[in-house]
Amino acid sequence: MTPDPTLPPPPSAIDVCRLFALKPPARALLAPGLTTRDFFDVLVSAGHLADARRLLAHTMPARRSIWWATLCLHHAVEKAPFDTPEEGHAFEAAARWVVAPSEATRRAAEYAAWEAHPTTPAGILAMACFLSGGSISRPGLPHVCAAPHLSGRLSGVVVYLASVRFDPARYLRHLRDYLAIGQEIAAGRNLPPGRLEPESWVETRTTTTDHRAVERVTGFLTSGPAAAERLAGESLLTLGTGGRL
Repeated sequence: MTPDPTLPPPPSAIDVCRLFALKPPARALLAPGLTTRDFFDVLVSAGHLADARRLLAHTMPARRSIWWATLCLHHAVEKAPFDTPEEGHAFEAAARWVVAPSEATRRAAEYAAWEAHPTTPAGILAMACFLSGGSISRPGLPHVCAAPHLSGRLSGVVVYLASVRFDPARYLRHLRDYLAIGQEIAAGRNLPPGRLEPESWVETRTTTTDHRAVERVTGFLTSGPAAAERLAGESLLTLGTGGRL
């Protein structure tokens, strides 16, 4: 995985891997001083593709991670179309946000995510857009932000669901193909169309707590496949500067 030289270097592999649960065999390969690029290559070479997927999803800035998930899901639904119109609407809302990020497209993605239901890949993808930045509380209520890496976590879930959507017996082959797409995006190639916004690897967000917003988003995550990506014993939504999920 070649990093994009136009971005600041990402945190070390050890720092990124604190954001998700590595499987024990993969964790045994994690050594001090490894860059995310090097550890990604180690994981792929050793066949730990699920852990490589999680690492890559958490390494990229939110918009790039969502774009990766969008491309993978688009490929998958060409083989196995969405089951409901609401899923198609959620996918379209996510695509609109990733091409033209704004508060309007972010809120539209949130609405579409709830309509599509959190157990669907398109619903999770649209929610990743909503959690990419800005407040998750209702207009006029205290400003609340999700943990900055949560959007990437949901993007990784979408990539997994895309890889098993069609011909699941060949899941590993699909996932290898999708990891290759992610590598290109991480390196600054095959980026989303539209005006590129300045991006950084680490965002500092100071928030106050709107408990209704916390409960709403937590309920979304616990009711769908994204719940499997959490760390044991952790809350699904961490607020405030320096928090992690």
